[in-house]
Amino acid sequence: KTMEEVTFHHRFPIQLRFFDADQFGHVNNSIFFQYYDTAKMDYLHQACPEMSIHYAIVVVHIEADFLSQVHTDNHVEVQTAVTHIGNKSFTLLQRLVDSDSGEVKCVGKTIMVAYDLEKNESALIPQEWIDGMNKFEGKDLRTTE
Repeated sequence: KTMEEVTFHHRFPIQLRFFDADQFGHVNNSIFFQYYDTAKMDYLHQACPEMSIHYAIVVVHIEADFLSQVHTDNHVEVQTAVTHIGNKSFTLLQRLVDSDSGEVKCVGKTIMVAYDLEKNESALIPQEWIDGMNKFEGKDLRTTE
């Protein structure tokens, strides 16, 4: 799916920090991944509040396209959507957006895998996670790509 085809039901405002930027107030692009991580955690807490402590979620792939600079005086938010759920993995699309202008500053895609902490290996995604993400997104994510 392209970003234009995705409806983002989750929005998370980001507090830009002084140390995120260089002396010119330009936010380093590596910091964007921290913003994505923070928003991802909030998304998962909202969509799957009953997550089992026996499982973790690990990043197996992450990519980003940096479209425009972010400065410390910008107001930004991360918008997050799960676009596909497989057997052991799911795909998150995220974008960093200027809250005032609507300009998309960065788009990212992350593939996450369920991980069994007791067995120390990847695992099938628990049904309660699937149900929670499907409900949050308002559709069956097992059949969409």
